[in-house]
Amino acid sequence: MSAPVPPLSHMFVPADGPLAEFLCRVELLELTPARAETLHELHEDHPHETCLVVTATELHLP
Repeated sequence: MSAPVPPLSHMFVPADGPLAEFLCRVELLELTPARAETLHELHEDHPHETCLVVTATELHLP
């Protein structure tokens, strides 16, 4: 049985900051296509159900 997904925290962090590299359940501010590619590589192995960064970066990839 999988663990329940916690509710959204709605914590907003700058996309170019270090927290965006380490936290998954955050909303990204000012995400550029170049930064989206970097963050996507860092988070690509994370489950889509729990990693908001993966979802956000996929929307900004070329």
